[in-house]
Amino acid sequence: MHVEYVIIGGGTTGCVVAGRLAAGGATVAVLEAGHQIKRDERVDIPANFNQILGDKHLDWRFNTVPQAGLDGREIPLPRGKMLGGTSMLNTMTWARASKDEYDGIAKLNNTTDWSWDDLLPYFKSCETIVPPTSDTWAQENHATFDPAFHGQSGPLRRGFVPWLGESHVPFFKAMNNLGVPTNHDSNLTAKLLFTGKWPLACFAPVPDSRLYFAQAHFKLRPDNILLIQGAHVRRILFHPPSTTDGSSGRTAGGVQFEQMGKALTISATREVILCAGAYETPKILELSGIGDRIHLTYIGVETVIDLPGVGENLQDHLLVPTSAELKPGIVSGDCLQDPEFAKKEMQIYKETGGGQYSSIHSAFSLLQPQLVMPDEKANQILALSHADGSSSLKHVDPKIQQGMKVLYDLQSKWYADTQHGQFEFMHVPQFCTMAASSAKEKTPYLSILAVYMRPFSRGRVHASSSDPSSPPTIDPCYFSNKADLQLMIQAVRFARKVVQTEPLASLVVTPTDPSTEVLGDDAELEKYIKTTLETAHHPMGTAAMMPREIGGVVGPDLRVHGCTNLRVADASIIPIQLSAHPQATLYAVGEKA
Repeated sequence: MHVEYVIIGGGTTGCVVAGRLAAGGATVAVLEAGHQIKRDERVDIPANFNQILGDKHLDWRFNTVPQAGLDGREIPLPRGKMLGGTSMLNTMTWARASKDEYDGIAKLNNTTDWSWDDLLPYFKSCETIVPPTSDTWAQENHATFDPAFHGQSGPLRRGFVPWLGESHVPFFKAMNNLGVPTNHDSNLTAKLLFTGKWPLACFAPVPDSRLYFAQAHFKLRPDNILLIQGAHVRRILFHPPSTTDGSSGRTAGGVQFEQMGKALTISATREVILCAGAYETPKILELSGIGDRIHLTYIGVETVIDLPGVGENLQDHLLVPTSAELKPGIVSGDCLQDPEFAKKEMQIYKETGGGQYSSIHSAFSLLQPQLVMPDEKANQILALSHADGSSSLKHVDPKIQQGMKVLYDLQSKWYADTQHGQFEFMHVPQFCTMAASSAKEKTPYLSILAVYMRPFSRGRVHASSSDPSSPPTIDPCYFSNKADLQLMIQAVRFARKVVQTEPLASLVVTPTDPSTEVLGDDAELEKYIKTTLETAHHPMGTAAMMPREIGGVVGPDLRVHGCTNLRVADASIIPIQLSAHPQATLYAVGEKA
């Protein structure tokens, strides 16, 4: 069995790459460990997204190793195990990072590729934006956009969530009163990402349901796409090295995988494209003999290419929830706990595509440190990050150390720039602090999720053994750089400040989590953060697009260093964390790849 292109992973980018290659006439095989899911309300209905989490058939159910920085906690790391990948179980948020961030990644690779100007056509080509039906409603609720920066004919339909909690507009006004202006379109070029903003989600036509690329494009599966489901990849196969053909590296010839207990092989006459995500991609590279020679020897895999950057540089967004009890009678997401209310809302959703089941969360604000804390405190924490960062790099490979320094310097530059967002505050109109307390029955709540977008800590993910069925060992090293914990303390306190600011404050009975006593005590607040912290599920960086001499794994053409025809196209290539949810960027990666 052979095709021109073998794609490992039918997730977000894998589906995009497959669809575009097939549209160009190429023969393509997609190896997907999961299956294509059809007519499953847990997937299709936006508000049901959390019902899939932990399902062994649809979720990889990864976990971190015990985290010293979280007093030994292991953190769940959900990843979609189905055609469409994590776009099948995420919160559908759509946002681009700033021009400076994409331009910084391009400069890091000494190219204009991957700059904002280079990526904008790909952002636009994947989407068709659907404006609200009412201009008045759009203006009142900040559901606006600039048509010049959005696509009008792409396969992915995007629109604004139709149901909003009663705290939506007061959240914007409270942010305005704290000096945060409202951004009429969070997907523009400017660095000014510290504005209150609205997320754009991916919706199918009425009724509003989840739309992902497996539906938007890949479902049209032409005859030249071969979808192989239930395919668990063992390793990438390479042709023997040649010294006579003038090639500059090893050439992939195909992929060995297991399906229903049988070992099978598929050949690629042109390229193998790895789209398995930030956790599985480094594992598959290592099982194929590409990685740090020392680790490959440890797990019993023969080295094909010594590439120490594989699996290093793991980064994610860190999230700590806070909550407040709202006044009786306010309609919030908590009302869905009432079976009768939920039944009526489901009827509204099925008849009109509206109501609570059509929506998840509705508003975000992205702020720079100087708005979240005093300048002196921001500068103290930045100095702490440098001291702790230098210490943590002493025992790693010299190439990795050099690359980390380059990334730290870039991150520190953005941190100090008052026009760069570092913190995200997510408005969620329901109770979200289950790890800290229990919600009262028949009581409305508002949660503000405090998210630190660019942690200074760096983690790693590696194959745990030579057995392909073993999950990777994932160690994010949360709070290994002590500055991150101090930054989360400031973020949680600012989240409380938001709910105590008018007009939002007039809707609040009392803050719930953390308690006022915990909030005012550094030691107790640290415990609260370590108990409630979770990931925002945006891992990246583990096959970083950087020069090989500073620990990079792929070049700007996405070819793995030392290979002629093996590419990576997923979140693992992004070398530094972005101040945006990554979904839009990953669609652009797939379009460009």
